[in-house]
Amino acid sequence: MDNPKTFLIEEYKDYIYSIANLFYGIDKEDLFQAGAEGLYESFLSYDDTSDVKFTTYAYKNVYGHMYALISKNNDFKISKDTWKLYRNIMTKYQEMAQLNGRLPLMSEIAKELNIDDYLLNATIVACQKAPSLEEEVCENKCYLDTIASKENVSIDDKIFLEESMDNLTNLEKQIINYRYYHDMTQQEIANRLGLSQVKVSRCEKQGLAKMRVYAKECA
Repeated sequence: MDNPKTFLIEEYKDYIYSIANLFYGIDKEDLFQAGAEGLYESFLSYDDTSDVKFTTYAYKNVYGHMYALISKNNDFKISKDTWKLYRNIMTKYQEMAQLNGRLPLMSEIAKELNIDDYLLNATIVACQKAPSLEEEVCENKCYLDTIASKENVSIDDKIFLEESMDNLTNLEKQIINYRYYHDMTQQEIANRLGLSQVKVSRCEKQGLAKMRVYAKECA
């Protein structure tokens, strides 16, 4: 462990993986290696007398190297946990802005949510650069989570989503609304509607399949 670079990467291994875990569809070790290069570059340019924590300073380079890798691969997706965190960040942003009468600092939101600054920033950047509507709504259902939070979604996208649900049955619409607008589990929906969890799962898949067809027809 005499090599300073090796020691640095080992010391911040969990930090690098926490950013790599924002994505799936890309080999984690490849993401880790890319992030490690960004970490080391940050270490070489970091001013240790600065008030900014090293992890916060380094995240741009770590994420940047990872994004350079994933941007070459069309198969990457944003994980469900990442979308959920993003929605929580945006919700907290609105709550704090309304409560305090000013726009909150990112560090204030991170403190409220008990997460590190670098993870908050990397999550925001990752979700803002997420794949297309068709991929996220129809294949991974993540885009619906961003609709539920009511921020950073254009009017056109909201209209598109509503139109894509026109061919759904009332039950399918109801289930998708509960799942992605109200963040309910399939079992919670089943309990509310008096259905089996299997029935809810089947209706959800059917509804999303219809939305997939609509998205492809409009592409």
